[in-house]
Amino acid sequence: MTIVVIIALLILWASIDFYLGWKKHSKDTNQLYLPPERGKAELISEGVPFFSKLFSDLKEAESFIYVQFYIIRNDPLGQELFQILKKKASEGVAVYLVFDAIGSYQLPKKTLENLKSYGIRILQTEPPRPPFLFYTFNRRNHRKITVVDGTIAYIGGYNIGEEYIGKNPKLGHWRDYHLRLTGKVVEQFVKLIQWDWKESTGESLEITPLATEDTGDEEFALLATNGEHMEDFFLNKIEEAEKSIFIGSPYFIPGKRLVQALKKASKKGIRVTILIPMRSDHPFVKEAAIPYLLPLLAAGVEVYRYYPGFYHSKVFLIDRKFCDLGTANFDKRSFYLNNEVNCLFTSTSLIQKIERVLEFDLQQSERLTLPDLRKRSILEKGKGLLALSISRFL
Repeated sequence: MTIVVIIALLILWASIDFYLGWKKHSKDTNQLYLPPERGKAELISEGVPFFSKLFSDLKEAESFIYVQFYIIRNDPLGQELFQILKKKASEGVAVYLVFDAIGSYQLPKKTLENLKSYGIRILQTEPPRPPFLFYTFNRRNHRKITVVDGTIAYIGGYNIGEEYIGKNPKLGHWRDYHLRLTGKVVEQFVKLIQWDWKESTGESLEITPLATEDTGDEEFALLATNGEHMEDFFLNKIEEAEKSIFIGSPYFIPGKRLVQALKKASKKGIRVTILIPMRSDHPFVKEAAIPYLLPLLAAGVEVYRYYPGFYHSKVFLIDRKFCDLGTANFDKRSFYLNNEVNCLFTSTSLIQKIERVLEFDLQQSERLTLPDLRKRSILEKGKGLLALSISRFL
C-alpha cells in the first residue's frame, strides 16, 4: 500500500511539475526564422564520408569553430574530434563545443576539463534544474550544427558516435542525411549560433567570420524552434500540398492534428509517403507510432520501413518543390519539447539529389500494410496503449 501511495504521489508531482514548467516555457519561448540567403549545399547520406568531410573542414579552420551536437560520445570518433579541436585551439583558433546536458551525459568530467585547458569554450545546454525538474529534464537541445570560419556550415541528423558509422551491431547500417553549406547563407548560421549562445548564457558570442566571395546560386532559410511552433509549420505545409508529401523520420509520433491533415491530403488524391525505420533505438517508439499509422494506412497513405539498418534521417518534402531537412523528427518531442533547427529550400537540383537517395532507400524498405498491424497480439496492443500514454516523452 505504501509503495502505491509513493508511486501515486510521484506521478502527481511529475504531472504538476510538467504542466507548470510547460506553461512558463510557453510564455517565454520564441522561434527564430532566418530568411533565405544564397548558398550552395552538398547532401551527405553516409557516415564515413560525412565525418571525413567534417573533420577535414575543422582541420582547415583559421578563425573560429562552433561545434554543436545533441550526442557526443567519448569513443574513438569522439576522441578524434577532441584531438582536432585541441590542435586548432593551440593554433589560436577560437573553439566552441556545445552539447546537450542529457544527450551527452556520459562525457567524463576529466575529458571536459582537459578540453578547457586548451582554451576551448564548453557549453552544456538545457541542464535539468528546479523548480520544474521533471519538465526541464525532458526539455532537450536537439540541434546539430557546425560552423567553420563563417564560411562553411553543417546541419542534419548525425551526432558524434561510432554508431553513426555503423559500428553498433544492434542497429547495423546507419542512414542519415546532413547538409554542408557554403555561401552567404552561412551568415544566417552565425546569427543562429550567436542567438543560441545568448539564450543559453546571457553573454554575447564575439566571433569574426572570414570574408567569402562565393555567394552560391540557390536560397536556403533556417527555422529554429524551442519546443513550440514546429507542429504548426508542418500543418501549414501539408495544407499547401497539391500532389505529394514525403516524410522521413526515425520517430513517427505526430499527434491527432497532423494525422487528420495527412488523412485529408490522402483523401484529396495527394500521394502521402512515410519512411520510418524497421529497427528501434529507443523503447516503445515503434509501439507509440502504431495508433497513428493505423488510420493513415486506412486512408491510403503509403508507409515503408527501412530494412538494412537504422533510418535516422529527418526530411519533409512537398510536391517535389519544397524541402525541409534538419534536426526535427516527426514526433511530439520535437514539436513540444526540443530545441530544433531545420533548413528550408526549394533548390531543384538539391531536391532531385535528395529524391534519388529517397528512392534508393525506399527500394531497401518494406511496405507496411494494415493486416501487418492488425494481427498484433494482445500483449503488443497493450504495449501500444502504454506507449501512447507516454508518447510525448519518447
